[in-house]
Amino acid sequence: MEISIILPTYRPEGYLWECLDSIDKQTLDHSLFEVLLVLNGEREPYERQIQTFLDSRPDLPCRMIYNEEKGVSAARNRGLDEARGEYICFIDDDDLITPTYLEALYARATKETVPLSYITIFDDGTDIFVPNYITRDYQESDANIPYRQARRYFNVPYCKMIHRDVIGTRRFDKALKNGEDALFLFLVSDRFKWVRFTDKAAEYHYRQRSTSAFNAKKPVTYHISNMLTCQFKASKIFWAHPLRYSFCFYAEYMLAIAMGCFRKIIGTK
Repeated sequence: MEISIILPTYRPEGYLWECLDSIDKQTLDHSLFEVLLVLNGEREPYERQIQTFLDSRPDLPCRMIYNEEKGVSAARNRGLDEARGEYICFIDDDDLITPTYLEALYARATKETVPLSYITIFDDGTDIFVPNYITRDYQESDANIPYRQARRYFNVPYCKMIHRDVIGTRRFDKALKNGEDALFLFLVSDRFKWVRFTDKAAEYHYRQRSTSAFNAKKPVTYHISNMLTCQFKASKIFWAHPLRYSFCFYAEYMLAIAMGCFRKIIGTK
């Protein structure tokens, strides 16, 4: 098995079928990848609905796993525990990928190189795709470049493919509800050197939903507390092994946490 796609879902709606359909349409040979669909939290009627859909797509190499513990980090960690692929690819259950997405990432992936795709954002219920802020780091180059030059890409777990040896036994921090993705990627950044971009045809489409947990407004004190917690955890990782991690990447990450907190505070006013 070459690729394990980890797809967490909680109380899925119709967008999950669209996501799975986009995976089923991949140009990459379906024998080369598996989909680990991790249903977390409430089990029914969602498990029956998912199984009914999967029964209608016998060629989609998808395995459903139920994880009683709620939370996207718990679901991703369960997927990592179950994964059999040499490479790991995270996809959110309400997002979409273009047909060449997996093929393009896989063609550029190595143990020391993390391939990155173009990423767009669209509002739920529309088909208008616009560049995501992350694509400010995108370069139309087929060469390896230092991963620091694509720092924004390491705010999110999707639009990339990571060798399983890079991740090893390290997992997402379940104590965090915001910022856990960036912290996980910082944690594993000591085991790769390069990134390499796919062509723009291999896109990850991020769905923006006003009802998502990410967009739920929270008090200012929550954002400040979360910022300090993330910075403390990142500092603990870095200073435990300062020679393994890039200090510049660490400093840029710490600044990004602070800037992200500021933007969220402004957004709550």
